[in-house]
Amino acid sequence: MAVTQPAGTLSAEQRAFYEREGYLVVPDLLSFERVAALLERLEALVLERIPRPPGLRIQIEPAIQRGDLPMPASPLAAVRKVEQLVATDPLFGELARDPGILGVITSILGPDLKLFRDALMMKPAHHGSAKPYHQDSPYWPIEPPDLCSVWIALDEATVENGCMRVLPGSHRWGMLEHKHLEDYQVEEDRLDLSGEVSVPLAPGGALFFHSLLLHATSPNTSDRPRRAMVLSYMSARSRYTRDPATKPAYLLLQGREYPGCV
Repeated sequence: MAVTQPAGTLSAEQRAFYEREGYLVVPDLLSFERVAALLERLEALVLERIPRPPGLRIQIEPAIQRGDLPMPASPLAAVRKVEQLVATDPLFGELARDPGILGVITSILGPDLKLFRDALMMKPAHHGSAKPYHQDSPYWPIEPPDLCSVWIALDEATVENGCMRVLPGSHRWGMLEHKHLEDYQVEEDRLDLSGEVSVPLAPGGALFFHSLLLHATSPNTSDRPRRAMVLSYMSARSRYTRDPATKPAYLLLQGREYPGCV
């Protein structure tokens, strides 16, 4: 479901769609100029045109890491994922606090918000790897499992270059069994994919989705990269389920903190 007005507090209809289907599309969340600035900063960090801050994490495409594919001429074409941009770069830190994003998230999770994670998914041209169907919450030590992520296209996201695919309503199926196969995933032969929805997006468009929604991306078979920024939010009332001594200092973005919570 696409919202045509600027991002912000959701209408009752939009909120009902999210609760029923587990996702919501917001076109034109970011302007062309803002997307261009984020891509320019990303390239500067990866190519070390500016000093790479401590704590920034860069993951290489698995096929290149294994030696199945040669290292590309440009380091950008080798990168699968960049993490910790919000904590290490002010431009991405500002994005996590964007009023349009927080307006939607507040409508879904309430006013007290923390950032669980951020990742820039690169999916390079020709060899960007697939991500099989999975839910996010089985990976994450947070209860209750009702976080909300926003997936923001920084390039045009198409079926050919690996846009998001979702199974509407699957967030209401509970936490499903995941297995370590090609990835940590749900076995697709156990899923009815007849209702699958592909979510192509123009640059700056966004997909908000529940942490139990089954989602996947195909490999990038095109000659264009498909870069997307993912920000995952949680209520500040959420609980960390592992050893408290290992709990990260989750960033409070809005509202207040609660004793004994994240």
